[in-house]
Amino acid sequence: MEVPKQHVVHILRQAGLPYVADEAQRVLPDPVKYDRAERFLAQYGITKDGLISRRGGSP
Repeated sequence: MEVPKQHVVHILRQAGLPYVADEAQRVLPDPVKYDRAERFLAQYGITKDGLISRRGGSP
C-alpha cells in the first residue's frame, strides 16, 4: 500500500515531531510505501501505536 509523502509529513507534524517531519519531507519518495515509511519511523524509535498515542488516540 502507498500513501502520499505529504500525508506522512502531516501526521508527524500533528504528532509534535517537526524535526522528523522535515527529514521525511527530505528523504522519503512520493508516494511512499507503507513498509518504507515504517522503516523510516523506526530509525527514530517511532511506532504506529506511538504516533496514534501522540495524536490523542489510543492504539
